[in-house]
Amino acid sequence: RFVNRETEARVEAQHTPVMTPLGELTGAVGIQLGHRKMAGTSFEGGDNLLDPNTTDTVAGFIFEELQATRYLRLQAAGRYEQNDVEGTGLDVATGDFINGNPSFRPVSASLGALYDLGHDVSARASAQYVERAPDAAELFSHGPHEATGTFEIGDPNLSKEIAKTVELGLKKATGPLRFDGSVYYTKFDGFISKFLTGGTCGEAFDECSLSGNAPGDEFKELLFTQRDATFYGAELAAEYDVAPIWAGVWGVEGQYDFVHATFDDGDYVPRMPPHRLGGGLYYRDAAWIARVNALHAFAQDELGFDETRTSGYTLVNAELSYTFEGEATHEGIAPVTTIGVKGENLLDDDVRNSASFKKDEVLLPGASVRVFGTVKLN
Repeated sequence: RFVNRETEARVEAQHTPVMTPLGELTGAVGIQLGHRKMAGTSFEGGDNLLDPNTTDTVAGFIFEELQATRYLRLQAAGRYEQNDVEGTGLDVATGDFINGNPSFRPVSASLGALYDLGHDVSARASAQYVERAPDAAELFSHGPHEATGTFEIGDPNLSKEIAKTVELGLKKATGPLRFDGSVYYTKFDGFISKFLTGGTCGEAFDECSLSGNAPGDEFKELLFTQRDATFYGAELAAEYDVAPIWAGVWGVEGQYDFVHATFDDGDYVPRMPPHRLGGGLYYRDAAWIARVNALHAFAQDELGFDETRTSGYTLVNAELSYTFEGEATHEGIAPVTTIGVKGENLLDDDVRNSASFKKDEVLLPGASVRVFGTVKLN
């Protein structure tokens, strides 16, 4: 039984534009406060997954943008946090439960540039340095998780996770050809991940065994660990209006994305998504939208420790919708209604999520068709 009670407050103020020798400067500053109480209690009488714990957060942030030239915008942002976490964790070496109250002070900063290349095309580049405090579950978990079939053990001695990222992108949002593409590279210092040990556990920690002969043998033993890692990948999506037809236009669309992730010793980071490639046809006018597309996910065979290969699959989806506007009220508010039908995985392919611990046992939904409707007030 999971319980999460959270309160958050945020105050933000934008300053008036300031003319500088380098151009117009706009921006905002703010503070954010948070208080969170969590617990994950066992129904089976064994160890709780997560004893009651609290997290208190105070953060200050700033964002500034400089219109350096007609074509160039420069951006900078910074954030400072204070995270205090209190809970009960497990010392794996001794098997003893310990009360922990670690404090973290993550600092993050980013720099970016956006440049108008003309013809409605913009280029962007950014560099980020991001520190993240460990979550209470990563620090203090010490029990069975029925949903994933794992016995999760946190590490009360985890330190901040640090990510250093560079990203380049191109975007065109108007005209017959529209696209958005980016490539990125991230270097992690102390990447926090869930590591399967190859052992098994029963309902309590003293029933865990690396030999795989634990009493009950119900759960895979999992540790939260920190290792340096490198991620890189790309994301691309595009649409092209081919020609006018009827009262609208028809066109083609395509997408591709992937992520490659390894630890510094060469091992693959487990449970990563596969390469995906897709495309389709669409028609749209002032009222109607019709679309059919296919998305192929390639087999995921870049395997982490104690991980199995995930077969590829192809999703075929289709959608038809109609939008109309009702009469405006005396206040000038008019309801805009959309009704439609959407089919997903129409080939009823076997789809397994490579990021799931249960992928070898549980398939994602097969073929489905649903009717939908929305009403918005303009």
